Parts: sequence; C-alpha cells; structure tokens
Amino acid sequence: MSRLFPFLLASAAVLPAGCKPKAPSTHAEPAPSASTSAAHGHAPPHASAKPGTTTQPARHESHGSTPAKTRFLVPFAWEADQENAFAKGRSFLKNLIDDNEAFARSAGSTHFRAFADTQKPRATIVACSDSRVQSVAIDATPENDLFTIRNIGNQLTSSAGSVDYGVHHLKTPVLLILGHTGCGAVKAAMKDYKKEGEALKKELDSLTFERPKGSVDSDAVWKEAVVANVNAQVRGAFATYAHEVEVGELMIVGAVYDFRGDLEAGPGRVTFVNVNGNTEPAKVASFARAVKVTPAPAERPPKTARSALAWRPLAH
Repeated sequence: MSRLFPFLLASAAVLPAGCKPKAPSTHAEPAPSASTSAAHGHAPPHASAKPGTTTQPARHESHGSTPAKTRFLVPFAWEADQENAFAKGRSFLKNLIDDNEAFARSAGSTHFRAFADTQKPRATIVACSDSRVQSVAIDATPENDLFTIRNIGNQLTSSAGSVDYGVHHLKTPVLLILGHTGCGAVKAAMKDYKKEGEALKKELDSLTFERPKGSVDSDAVWKEAVVANVNAQVRGAFATYAHEVEVGELMIVGAVYDFRGDLEAGPGRVTFVNVNGNTEPAKVASFARAVKVTPAPAERPPKTARSALAWRPLAH
C-alpha cells in the first residue's frame, strides 16, 4: 500500500481539468431557466422552485457563456415630485390618450374616408420644430391640407427630400417657409456653438442667413435675423424650384408667425415677408391684400366643432 500511494498522487496530477474530481460545495447549484433548458434539450426546473427567485442558466463550455439579462424598467411614476422626468412623461402620455380619444370620438369614422387612401394637400410647409408653433395656428383643418416638414430653423437643407416629395409628388401649389419670432435656432446660429454635439452643429451650419448688425441679445436684431433666415430659405427654394414657379405650378412664400408680438400685426398672427424671392414691402403688402379678398374655394374642409375640441388642452 505504501508503494501504491505515490503512484495514485502522480496519476491525479496529470488528469485533464474536466476529469478532476469536483470538490463538494456548501451552496446548491442554481437551476437552469425553463427557456435555456429547453434550448439545450434539458427539462425545466422543478415546479416546486420558489416563485420570485432568479435562476441562472447552467454554463456549457461548448456553447460559450450566456450573456446576463438586462432588466427592463417600466416607469409608472406616481412620485409626488411632478417635475420628475417619469412623472412628466406619464402625464404627457395620459393627455395623449385622452386627447386622441376625444378627437376620434368627435370626428367619427366618416371624417377619415376622404383621405383614407390618398392625400391632396394644398401646401408644403417648412416650419420650425419649436413647440410653440403648431398647425392649428394657421389652419383649423390641417388634415389632408398641409404637408408639414419641421426642423430647427425652418430650413430646407436638412429636409430637402421631404420638400421635394411635397412639391414634385404631391404637387402642392404652395411652398411656405414659416419662421417665427423668438426662434432659438436663429439666435444659436448667430453665437458660438462649437461646443454643441455634431448633429446639432451640422444643422446650425445650414442657417447661412445674412447676420444683422448689432447685439445678438437684442430683440430687434433677433427679429431681423428671423426675417433674414426666412428670406435666405426662400432664395434657396427659388433656386431649386425656379422652373415650377416660372410655369405657374408653384408659389414660394416666406412668412413669420409672431406669437411674441414683435411685429406690427399683433401676437399670434402671420405676416408675409417674401413672395417668390420678392421682399419689397409695398409689393408684399399688395400681395397680402390680394390674398385676403380672394374667396375661399368650395372644396376647403369646413370648420367644425370637432376642430376646436381636438385642440383644446386638457387640465394637467
């Protein structure tokens, strides 16, 4: 026996790692999950496993390591702090559901039949993404009437394909560049924005309007810059769609929606500033007067109580 003992020790030393005897563990081996066991042809864990316990799949060296699962957090934010991001997000989604339900109920199924299969808008609109600028401010019945494209600074460059679709495929007779007073993108473009992210810098680089003289923080300069940007966008659009304008298929109009009351027309009103590249005040004013006396066509969707209901904000 004394001669055999050293031989056994030597044999154990050269055994492959997978064949070495496993030391007993004081902890139970975790059971594999049902999905993982099924994938490897094993039976699911015993039904008597405690509910709520987390189990890890057994490791199979031949199949590689199983990646750890990431928990998905569902934010039901009932926090007292209403400024919490989850609380504000839940509030918005609740209003969305309520407003949509009120809209669908008041409109009725017949409302959607006219444009269920096709759209025939009368205007392609390039507007700013600013939350204070909405379609209801310029059209009580925007469905099937406005093909609206929005980005920061109401610019053509970052949305050229969408504008092309409206002009060439939908054949809208109007391309409206709609700026607005108090435009943050316009002010940002006049300042140093090198520290912004690459995507934002790329869009601000496209705002190449002529900078008015004076302090960037001056309201008067800011107002002039907004108009200058609209004029620059109209010039770019006219260069692209000159043929459509010349043959009478398209008019390109630049306007400013003034919710601040910076222009003379009063807060909440739209002021034309450019028509097919023409910015001469007397001619633009004459154009505006002619538009006002033009009778509305019969095919315009009628204003209904549904329109007012759909846009009335709910109490938060």
